[in-house]
Amino acid sequence: MTVDDETAEITVPWFWGGVPEPDASEDQRRAWADRLVTMFDEWTRDGWDERFRASWIAEGGLPEDYPFTAENVGRGIARWLTDRAATLPDWQRMAWGTAFVQGWPRWSPVPVVVEYRAPVADDPIYLMELVGAGSGAEAGPDDVTDRQIEYVTTPYGDGLRVLSVQRTPDRLAYGRLDAAMRLDWPAAGDRPAARVDVLLTTRVMDLQLLALIGPGVEGLMQQIAENPKPMSTPTPTAIPEGAAR
Repeated sequence: MTVDDETAEITVPWFWGGVPEPDASEDQRRAWADRLVTMFDEWTRDGWDERFRASWIAEGGLPEDYPFTAENVGRGIARWLTDRAATLPDWQRMAWGTAFVQGWPRWSPVPVVVEYRAPVADDPIYLMELVGAGSGAEAGPDDVTDRQIEYVTTPYGDGLRVLSVQRTPDRLAYGRLDAAMRLDWPAAGDRPAARVDVLLTTRVMDLQLLALIGPGVEGLMQQIAENPKPMSTPTPTAIPEGAAR
């Protein structure tokens, strides 16, 4: 774990993975859920972090004697993620992550909506406006703090991430992170060269996660940049499944 003295951000290991495609078969969805169970079994072989167990039970409204096993947690996360992903439009996909604090899966799952789009302008500066970092951006009435803007460099292009604290209509504070990057993937094998803009967004209700989510999503941005997808359409149909841990 490392701490940035200037931004107060904390860098910890993360795992990032994807959610099955909308047209995935039942066998594919079942195999994906089985992998989640296996991962949580491996991650928690030495036991569960009590804070993770307590937050899981509280957020799910579960009884205190809930059988807290890798099987139940993995299946529960799989159902929650697929239900969330099913609400997205066709041009968006969902990634999910787990942050590890002192070796424990402290927060899981952290959903991130990822949108691949064909660039609408040669100059990627328009992406800054889309994530609230452009010259004309002003803090909205629900913003609690100023935006924190960090720039991101990948092997195939640059981007930025913007973090702010906002409030729900009930005045509950939450963290909002928006990110964007312009990628230029070279041709390789049967895959043609491609230019694509990628937008990412997530919300975190646990304010303790605010210090971790920025570097965490930056890791996902690097993972996406390093895993080019065929660009026969403006909207690729998958999120890389690799681990960033």
